[in-house]
Amino acid sequence: MPQQFPAIRLVALDLDGTLLNREGHVTPRTRAALQAAVDKGVYIVPATGRPLASLPPEVAQLPGIRYVITCNGAAVWDLGADPVGAVYSRYSNAKEHRTSTPVCLLHSLMPVETAREAFAVCESFHADLRIFSDGYACTDAHSIALAAARAAQKDSTEARQPNDGRFTILRDAAEWMSRNAFAIEKLCVFFEDPQQAAAALPRFYAVPGVEVVQGSPKNVEVTAAGVDKGEALRALADRLGVPHESTLAVGDSENDRAMLQKAGVAAVMANGMPEIQALARLVSKADCDHDGVAEILETLGI
Repeated sequence: MPQQFPAIRLVALDLDGTLLNREGHVTPRTRAALQAAVDKGVYIVPATGRPLASLPPEVAQLPGIRYVITCNGAAVWDLGADPVGAVYSRYSNAKEHRTSTPVCLLHSLMPVETAREAFAVCESFHADLRIFSDGYACTDAHSIALAAARAAQKDSTEARQPNDGRFTILRDAAEWMSRNAFAIEKLCVFFEDPQQAAAALPRFYAVPGVEVVQGSPKNVEVTAAGVDKGEALRALADRLGVPHESTLAVGDSENDRAMLQKAGVAAVMANGMPEIQALARLVSKADCDHDGVAEILETLGI
């Protein structure tokens, strides 16, 4: 007997490995499926581990985009009538763009001492380090070089991110942290291979007061304890008057687990981790490069 699904009114979509293909784009079929959903009055909400500055303008321009869950749920933004301008407001070269002012609806920051301790662990690996604060994506020149080398390998679902101003380059990350530890949404470290990331996990788990997840096998992501995409999804649904059972979450990796568990319907991509696929009521046959999100929306009649 075919599965029966509730009427969906809000769709939360992970980006890397889900909405975006490996080249960092939304396929035409998926774009059309999103337009069809918006035409039916469904909210489309990107739900990402990235900060606001790293929301691709291509995603901000999609039909119906107004709300976005960022930093694994540490910040939920209302982008208003000019979503692209809201994203550009967090670029390092914002003066070169038309910008608008986003409104932060939910902000769950790391306690100061927790942020400092977690940063010390991150810094000890001398890897590709990202610091997310007030929607900005802060990093340093060393990390940018490591990211470029990693992107050249083309061996993961992490979408390419051009250095087009979306990154705020710090001369000295430690000095910056000494002044801004009170404003940290998330810390993220990318390693050269999954084995290095796995070996680093116990160091992060030992930091009190943090949530530790992986957005891909090569990275480790740290937020304040209790922060996850699922709690952010429920908070946004409540604000919009959408029953939790009428929400759909689509993802592929460990940092989507809570969102999938707390949504009314959980769908996972064909390229998703096996342990994440086990959470789903629906697994796509197509991966992120072949319209998997469109397939899910069409299957559910959204």
